[in-house]
Amino acid sequence: MQWFILWRLITALPLLLVVSVLIFLLLHLIPGSAAVVILGEAASPERIAALETELGLNDPLYMQYGRWISHALQGDLGNSMINGRPVVDALSTRLPVTLSLAAGGLCVSVFFGITLGILAGAHPGSVVDRFSVFIASLGLALPAFWLAILLSSWFAIELGWFPAVGYTPFRESPIGWLHSLVLPSLALGLPSSAFVTRQMRSSLRGVLQTPYIRAARATGVGGWSLIWRHALRNALIPVITIIGFEMTRLVGGAFLVEQVFALPGMGSLMINAVLERDIPTVQGIILVIACLVIAINVLVDISYGWLNPRVRLA
Repeated sequence: MQWFILWRLITALPLLLVVSVLIFLLLHLIPGSAAVVILGEAASPERIAALETELGLNDPLYMQYGRWISHALQGDLGNSMINGRPVVDALSTRLPVTLSLAAGGLCVSVFFGITLGILAGAHPGSVVDRFSVFIASLGLALPAFWLAILLSSWFAIELGWFPAVGYTPFRESPIGWLHSLVLPSLALGLPSSAFVTRQMRSSLRGVLQTPYIRAARATGVGGWSLIWRHALRNALIPVITIIGFEMTRLVGGAFLVEQVFALPGMGSLMINAVLERDIPTVQGIILVIACLVIAINVLVDISYGWLNPRVRLA
């Protein structure tokens, strides 16, 4: 298993290199100049040209990329072109908020999705099965952004159970941190749980029809013992694919949910950086998100290897 994990980590490095090149090139195709944004439209061409030279914007692209990636490998993502603050400092304060929200949404998605999927798959055609299918279909039709507005209106503004806006850091108050993430996590995770429910239901029903499950039933194994001990592990293999895909969607969806609940995460930082054409900040944010997506894919592959030894042998 150790060699399998090491191989997956090694194969992720070329992908990360390609992604970094694409990030750098695509952002430099955006029209306009950061020097104009910094100095304003009324600045003279001489001042703009001097600032572009000072920022290194006139250097060849390969030199700019080499300078950027070499510093990034050392943990230096450059300084913001707008306020001069290191990009790493800005990310260090915003990234925990986004990761907390994405993790909360993932917990909601996995808990409700797998629970409803197991209940539906274990009782095909029953009332529980129909209810699970209805809830999953409803979840597919509810955008996270719209659901966030509804939850905020009902449980925050009308009932006052949770805060409508704001975020409490974990180090200040763990209870306040959890309290501020309940509604955003539900808004982010409930639509995602619909995909997990449908896949879990379909996968478990398929596994329960396999010959080895029939053989286990013939030996007297039945009920929930049959599902937990024999069927669930194999049924989870295709579900892991959906969960991995949903994890990447949750990171992107967190940007929208943050806007509804005014959470100081990566979403608002990204929007401001794009509007101000703050290229170092935008590059840093996208690079971090790309690293997270690649790390999620590696974790999914490792989960495959743990659930199915044949993947490790392949």
